[in-house]
Amino acid sequence: MLQVALTPMESGEWISQRSGAVRVDIPRCHQLARQIMDSIQDGTIGDIEYKASPLHPEGLSDEQHLNWVFVIDTLNFSFWPNDNEEYYVDYRGNREVGYLAMCAAFMKAYEGDIPICDAGWMETVTEEDLGKILVSGSGHAIPMLHQRARALNESGKWLKDRYNGQMMGVVRACGTSAQSLLRTILTIESFRDQTSFRGANVWLLNRAQVLVADVYSVLKGSSTQEFRYLVNYIDIDTITMFADYRVPQALCHLGIMHYSPQLRLRLDNGEVMPFADDMEIEIRGCSIYAVNEIFKAVIRMRLNDYMGVNWYTAHRPIFAIDIHAWLLQYRREHAQAVDAAVPFHRCRQIYY
Repeated sequence: MLQVALTPMESGEWISQRSGAVRVDIPRCHQLARQIMDSIQDGTIGDIEYKASPLHPEGLSDEQHLNWVFVIDTLNFSFWPNDNEEYYVDYRGNREVGYLAMCAAFMKAYEGDIPICDAGWMETVTEEDLGKILVSGSGHAIPMLHQRARALNESGKWLKDRYNGQMMGVVRACGTSAQSLLRTILTIESFRDQTSFRGANVWLLNRAQVLVADVYSVLKGSSTQEFRYLVNYIDIDTITMFADYRVPQALCHLGIMHYSPQLRLRLDNGEVMPFADDMEIEIRGCSIYAVNEIFKAVIRMRLNDYMGVNWYTAHRPIFAIDIHAWLLQYRREHAQAVDAAVPFHRCRQIYY
């Protein structure tokens, strides 16, 4: 297995302590934690889990569903538009954009009997055929089509050669450890989201952690006892938020993160940042740190609020990945206000 120099949680703290362009407001983290707690108590946070989305097929076996999320998460990167060529797909009367547009495109392909869940298809699908599936409703190609085809071929070969084409085989091999699953996924090159910052090897691992979280979501809703046992991860709380380009927007809009004038100028000018640019790393690393601080504050509040009560069963469990989902949903619901307040950072890269 690959050795991670600094885990995403450690990387977030390391980066935030040495960041010059991004600052995390700890008091605001604690204030937002109370808002998250309200969402736990009224149940709204439960509506934003992976399986709540209508853009994943129904009627799949657990094995097929895990292969589905493997395909989706292999390609879950870089949806922001080139020159205002928004990536969208019309499906069942709705216009979906970005990641949800890709899900809609694959739903159409699945309903058209294309074997999306088959590792052999993943390994051999051509860039041309993948482009036909993922084409935007405007006729434009999805961003980074070549890189997506290459990543999908790599993932399909890995799954077929090592695990007989079944993501369930990966899950079984890793037992009930989210970290074991994460390390195994990192044997696929396209998931190794790492760089260096201020003398340390930092791993942010956006897509790899998304895949772990989606596996967790699929299996915890299973009706099969074995599968429910497999997802009994004692270390799911070690999976951090997913360091992407949309959640930092929400964190800035909510006053959790603050950008320097120099960074804000680059964003306002629409500059495309190189991967591993210091400011790009700081945005992503500080996002991880900020969400982890919110997560820790939520845990403290739960302990205080439910002292003397079985708080494990009073409300659903909460993890950093849930806070990420809450922030992403917040960004979608307030898209116009968030976009007007702060641009997202642009970086064309397969890792997020």
